[in-house]
Amino acid sequence: GTTVMRMTAFDADDSSTDNALLRYNILKQTPTKPSPNMFYIDPEKGDIVTVVSPVLLDRETMETPKYELVIEAKDMGGLDVGLTGTATATILIDDKNDHPPEFTKKEFQATVKEGVTGVIVNLTVGDRDDPATGAWRAVYTIINGNPGQSFEIHTNPQTNEGMLSVVKPLDYEISAFHTLLIKVENEDPLIPDIAYGPSSTATVQITVEDVNEGPVFHPNPMTVTKQENIPIGSVVLTVNATDPDTLQHQTIR
Repeated sequence: GTTVMRMTAFDADDSSTDNALLRYNILKQTPTKPSPNMFYIDPEKGDIVTVVSPVLLDRETMETPKYELVIEAKDMGGLDVGLTGTATATILIDDKNDHPPEFTKKEFQATVKEGVTGVIVNLTVGDRDDPATGAWRAVYTIINGNPGQSFEIHTNPQTNEGMLSVVKPLDYEISAFHTLLIKVENEDPLIPDIAYGPSSTATVQITVEDVNEGPVFHPNPMTVTKQENIPIGSVVLTVNATDPDTLQHQTIR
């Protein structure tokens, strides 16, 4: 019962006679699926309206979102003796954001060496809405596990994947494991009777690999003042260096 559009035809004959009394009719619908009669036209007004259940107007289940109707306008009130003209009405079924994005897995794994930055894992999602629209494009947010702001996540515009990156180098000696909770939403809001479900969140388990780091002097630089002519063998300075790899048993020379 929803009005889609209005077709208007004109007849040059006297409008007070049946020679200009027009009636409208749908001659052909392309394609004919899922129903050969998806639309009805008011014979007097020319209004095209839907006559099928909204379930059949689901863009995700249609073979094509485009319908073409050949419309006939006939004078003489639609009698067989009337003259006719035809036009094509093109109807496009637009997408609604009626499918939330869902992660393809509940848990993703990533491994990164300490001190390294950059993308460490791509999070994949599925969305049945029309690709390359706001109803399909994903927006990712880290909602837990990132107090030091060491991680960021951005959307790959081509694949819709979430690119999780290390932006502040991680320290194995401080923490060898990190657990992030990620949520995904669409750019456009969902329609009112649809909500984001459990599949719109995922966990990322990140393992930090130890790297052999160089010793560090304390302090650096060091300043020493001595009087001239001190004897050979005098101690000028005792240097102090420590190794950041506290979990590796190494000696410093």
